[in-house]
Amino acid sequence: MKILIKTAVFTAVLLGSSLTQAANTTASIPMGLEVPKSCSFSDVSSGIVLPENGTEAQGSFTFSCNMDGGFDLSTFLDSVNNTGHPSVVNSEGVSLPITATLTSPSYSRSLDNASSGPWIQFISGWLNSNIKSTIKAKLVNPTIATTPAGIYTDTFRVNVNY
Repeated sequence: MKILIKTAVFTAVLLGSSLTQAANTTASIPMGLEVPKSCSFSDVSSGIVLPENGTEAQGSFTFSCNMDGGFDLSTFLDSVNNTGHPSVVNSEGVSLPITATLTSPSYSRSLDNASSGPWIQFISGWLNSNIKSTIKAKLVNPTIATTPAGIYTDTFRVNVNY
């Protein structure tokens, strides 16, 4: 009987010590998340139709970035990139000169030549802001009866670099 009691006491001491040890053991698992920088476009005009009489037409787009500045808006017309002068061109290569202006918050600039610079910088204060920009364009001279028939086109391109 003495042996049974000693065994029971020894077992109780062993079980008690392991429970005490388990109660003092902790673990930690660090957690984190990295959200990459990103920008997105919305409300992009499907196209700009220039009136034959030389009046102004416009299109627009909106963009938003998930960072507080440190990005810029690069823009250009294909015709300026190709020839140095903005114009719309038909399939036979006949071109009609145009003027174009880009307006963003607190900034407006002509897209009439490559030397005007291809970008607008956004330094700070723009976190998740919807930045609406407008491009206005028109023929330099209205079309006349001797203007060659055809579809005249150019493309306005915009990139947000971050």
